[in-house]
Amino acid sequence: MADAGPTSFLVVEELFAAGSPQFLPALRTFVDPAPMAAFAEKWLRDPRPWAREQMLAYIDLPLNAGNHNSLVKRLFKGAEARQDDLLLSAWAVSFDRLVRRVRRKRWRWDYTSRMSVPEERLISPEDRLHYFPGHRYREPGSGQWIVYGQLGWRGRRLFSHHTRHYLRRRAWRYFRHLGHRRPTDYVPAVAAMIGSYTDADLATGDNLMDCWSLLHACFGESESIAFTTHRTKLVGGPSLANLAAAPAFGALWQNSAAAPQLLSLLTAARSTFARVWSIDLLRRWHAEALVGLPVEQVAPLLAHPDEAVWSIGIELFEKASGLESLPFDRWFRLLQNRNLTVLDAVARLMMRHVTPASVSLFDAINLAKTEAAPVARLGLNFLQGRSIDPSQLRQALVHLADARCAAVGYDIGTWALGHLGVAGVYNVDTVTRFFDSLLPEIRAAARDWLASATKPSAGWHDPALWSRLVESPFEDIRLFLVDVLQQRQNLPGATDDAITFLWTGVLLNIHRGGRRKLTALRQISDAIRQTPARAEMLIPVLAAAIRSVRVPETRAGLSAIVGAVAARPELADTVRRQLPELDLSPTPIEA
Repeated sequence: MADAGPTSFLVVEELFAAGSPQFLPALRTFVDPAPMAAFAEKWLRDPRPWAREQMLAYIDLPLNAGNHNSLVKRLFKGAEARQDDLLLSAWAVSFDRLVRRVRRKRWRWDYTSRMSVPEERLISPEDRLHYFPGHRYREPGSGQWIVYGQLGWRGRRLFSHHTRHYLRRRAWRYFRHLGHRRPTDYVPAVAAMIGSYTDADLATGDNLMDCWSLLHACFGESESIAFTTHRTKLVGGPSLANLAAAPAFGALWQNSAAAPQLLSLLTAARSTFARVWSIDLLRRWHAEALVGLPVEQVAPLLAHPDEAVWSIGIELFEKASGLESLPFDRWFRLLQNRNLTVLDAVARLMMRHVTPASVSLFDAINLAKTEAAPVARLGLNFLQGRSIDPSQLRQALVHLADARCAAVGYDIGTWALGHLGVAGVYNVDTVTRFFDSLLPEIRAAARDWLASATKPSAGWHDPALWSRLVESPFEDIRLFLVDVLQQRQNLPGATDDAITFLWTGVLLNIHRGGRRKLTALRQISDAIRQTPARAEMLIPVLAAAIRSVRVPETRAGLSAIVGAVAARPELADTVRRQLPELDLSPTPIEA
């Protein structure tokens, strides 16, 4: 049998006095109601912050601890007598969770059609938690024997339905009296209550309609909701989706003192409903108060995961005060956001309020290397807006080869090589970094710089650069070199073995480069005719192309072999050794 919890309440009281983390679990497993009435008063009088935190945690847990009816009632009534607004806010949420109607299909006899018609109804299931001393039941899932009322039946809660409705009404009655007797305290107290509901509490529209205190607080003056003694229903045809906020004591929510409370709900609320409701009131009644808010107050909204919050956060951030004096490190923290829409807005405002001269070269390069497009573009703009001496800052600018943003990579590479690739500054080690970049767009910018159509680049005649490019592991660089060989006789600094390796890599590529393969085959044929000594090394490459499953490559390879043998008959023996299946003997012409 499972552990039945403490047999003496002294254990619970000792854990409470010691401030032990085991206090709450031990209390919830204690099932004797006799000592709980006196303990409730002791708990309420305890001045320790820890005791208050434990009470709030107890209220937030499901009310399914066996035989805790009296403890719950006394804690609630004690908080009410002390006019503890925060505790009453928590109790209102907890009591709203007690009522959860479910949809059930029922059959109704239709006298007109004389047949049964199915219909859905909301009913309150029988889920009251009873307690019988010593009674046990076997849990269906695990097969273990559990003391009935010790941990609470799965899905069952305290109190009868009648008592639950009464507790909900009494909790809201406290806030209704609060609005009349202490109007200055009403909005903070109700805002704390609204912010305590979770998305799980409001998972469906039926759950929302069961939250008595929440509906009164948020739609108490709405003509579209009717309140009975224990039920709420929509009237007039609107749906919950287009229900406009109409809070009880609307005049108090329209007061300027309510704006900070609504703003705090945007980040403190635990439910999407509360955040959307707050935004509705802010836009309707406090639009002027939202202009010129301190930037530090608005910045947390930008990091919120809820789209509704960061959307209004962008609007408020653009109108915030203090942007012109915001230090760069604070801007930089804002740029760590992963939301591209937020980053775009922050980068746009940063360009407006931050001058390129005030940003260090190190910071500008780090921004340009970021993967997010708005931040990378911002960093490039800072670089373009400042004076650069590449001869002195070569080691700094070379780090732009490590940029990670595909959308801005080509522009970054073009700008960097426009400074590092000019005569007098050009250095083969620096430029090679851009050809070896992991970002294809950076390599594309490097290729366009090297083969510039307007004027020869500083590296066009550099043998050291070409010798490195021939050994590049990147496919796009190899295909680029094949195109370059169409423009010039050879690549400076590249040996015959390196060129052969280049052609072989292009021909063996099974994914791309179809047109380049045909170009490479023609280049190999020309090389064999011009230098027969290279035949032993190049004919095996042609043999691989001839044996390809692709017909165009096979035809091009055969054409290259035949053309080479026709120009150099002495190559026939080499061809027969490499391609014994190829018959090069002349075919006699019949008379």
